[in-house]
Amino acid sequence: MYCDFIDEKKAFADLKKIMRLWDINDNSQRLMNLFFEQLVRSKWDRHRIYNFAFVYIKDNLSDTDYDDIPEAAFDYLADIESSIIGYCSYDSFLKIPDEPQNKNELIAYVRGQKWKN
Repeated sequence: MYCDFIDEKKAFADLKKIMRLWDINDNSQRLMNLFFEQLVRSKWDRHRIYNFAFVYIKDNLSDTDYDDIPEAAFDYLADIESSIIGYCSYDSFLKIPDEPQNKNELIAYVRGQKWKN
């Protein structure tokens, strides 16, 4: 399931598999974390991941998807979204190698939305 993601369509298909099989008592959160880490390893920058999480996913989920995917999966996706835009603690930020490594610089970069430029 985990490989380099070239396009959003492939990434979306894999994410939907994780979300459809969501079970709070298994490794679902770990699998979703690994999925987003794989996007980073595939050289997706914060802006691309943001567009994927905030636009592409929502535009491409069907009514059936919303019926079939447990609410807990959407709740956890919201936590991931917070880690992308920095509306959480520094320790929860999605870390991307090409961004500032200094804590204060990364906080300013992410929360100041400098990655959108």
